[in-house]
Amino acid sequence: MGFESRRWSDELYSQIQFTGCHTGGVTKSTDVRMWRDISLQPDDPYDSKTFTACFGGGTSNGEWTDLGSGMKNVYFKIEKIAGMTVGPQLTVNSVSVDTTKADG
Repeated sequence: MGFESRRWSDELYSQIQFTGCHTGGVTKSTDVRMWRDISLQPDDPYDSKTFTACFGGGTSNGEWTDLGSGMKNVYFKIEKIAGMTVGPQLTVNSVSVDTTKADG
């Protein structure tokens, strides 16, 4: 897999939303993991969420809270598509990031 999103700064809450996912006919799921970007060191992973509702035109949401004290550069990465780390390709019609629910 290996796709990484852009980075953004956050501390308390991030929500990733995928709408309209397509894989070319294989099992309809994708695993998304949040990461903390650390300069000149390996990045720290947070937990992974499995998105299924975005297939067939729906929307899937993954929420991550308590990302640690102090602002951090975070990003998400596609970990698996249809339970596999290599193979299928994922297309998403719309991706959004919300950092406002718990912040502020």
